[in-house]
Amino acid sequence: MMMFVIFLIVNVGTIGIFYGVYGTKRKYEEGMLMGVHLPGSAAESEEVKMLMKKYRTWTKWFYTLNLLAGIAVCGFCFWYISVFMIVWSIWLVEVCIGAILLLYRTHRKLYDLKMKNGWIGSNGSKIMTADSAVDATVSAQSEKMGMSPLWHILFCGLIVLPCLLPQVRLYLKESEDGWILFLCGFAVNLVFAAVHAVILRTRNTVYSEDVKMNLAVNRLQKNVWSWSLIAGSLFNTGAYLWVTYFMDEKMWIGSEVYIVYIILESVPIFIFMSGVFYIKKKRNRILQNNETLHYVDDDIYWKNGWYSNPNDKRLIVQDWACSFNYTTNMARPAGKISFAAGIVITIVCLLWVCVLMFRIDFTPIKVSVGSDKIEITSGYSDMEIDIDEVQSAELLPKLPNDEYKRVNGSDDGQKKIGKFRGKKTGKCRMYIYVECTPILQINTSDEIIFINSKEKGAAEKWYEKIVQEKNRVHS
Repeated sequence: MMMFVIFLIVNVGTIGIFYGVYGTKRKYEEGMLMGVHLPGSAAESEEVKMLMKKYRTWTKWFYTLNLLAGIAVCGFCFWYISVFMIVWSIWLVEVCIGAILLLYRTHRKLYDLKMKNGWIGSNGSKIMTADSAVDATVSAQSEKMGMSPLWHILFCGLIVLPCLLPQVRLYLKESEDGWILFLCGFAVNLVFAAVHAVILRTRNTVYSEDVKMNLAVNRLQKNVWSWSLIAGSLFNTGAYLWVTYFMDEKMWIGSEVYIVYIILESVPIFIFMSGVFYIKKKRNRILQNNETLHYVDDDIYWKNGWYSNPNDKRLIVQDWACSFNYTTNMARPAGKISFAAGIVITIVCLLWVCVLMFRIDFTPIKVSVGSDKIEITSGYSDMEIDIDEVQSAELLPKLPNDEYKRVNGSDDGQKKIGKFRGKKTGKCRMYIYVECTPILQINTSDEIIFINSKEKGAAEKWYEKIVQEKNRVHS
């Protein structure tokens, strides 16, 4: 049920974000419609109105149907998780590709209309080519803008600092989830630092012949993004320090701790969104009384939806469809390589997760007891235990009453497979079907292993065989 609720929120949120970013690109503003520079009169022409009407209709149907499909997909959570992951991955890929194609297709049609009709210029503005805007842009870089990305290094240091505590080091040594939290926290701060540096190095945009106004708008954007990213690192660091307190004091991270951790990690999302709306509102206020607006007509480099300018040495540029998103220059080899690498990595990760989940769901748990070792196989991971390492074995009517936390593996409500950590039990491995009994418990010097089977009497046979081999070894 929990997975159903989580993915329901994720799917509805995904559609909402895609619609907010790509589905609402219908207004004529800053001399553009759908990322194409047009005169205001052209935006009101019958040809353009008809095209935008069709786009609104297609957008409405696309996002409505995908919202309903996203809700329906969550129903597979109550069946096999592997089937759900496959269907969900297909749905997600379809949403991503469909949303981009719908937007880019309309953008290209509007660009073709512009070229056919010779529409140049925007109401109350002076249109400039991309190359002629360079001098004004360079002059707008005379003042320092934004906070230094080095602030993120301070937050990285704060994440490393708890490693000086003996209890924290012990927890990291004994529990994989501690290392996962540490590496994720450190990596997020580094990503924020990299994005921060890229934004500060991004070429300033020319809005007017008034250099001071250019400085004001560009300074606003870079300052807000700088503070937003620093705040993101602050909350990310705070979330990690929150869990390290429980590593040090209790040697345990419970569910309630993770809830607070997730809340703290979610705060930067709201900060970034607030920053976007603040920048847009403030920028419009600064420019509203300007009578010498310039709009840089670089449509030829965006005509297919993506950026391709062989004369631009930049690799990363601001995206036309989303002002707080960045894309690569596809005219550069590095741009093509990074784009292709991103697509390949995404597909490989989705396929890997689907195959892994499929194996977990449809590979049965098996135990083979030999004369010198015990072999356990499952869909996630296998293990071998030497008979002489077994300290004891017993049959339990049910799993010991404890708070178990999955370190790695699977816990889908039907199976528990992989490494777990119990608040009382400590480190343990589980290869169990939740609804099946009895459970075979094997104790070794390092950990406890819990195993059972869907086959009636299988656990009893394993237990008898282990006791028999153990007695033989010690006789």
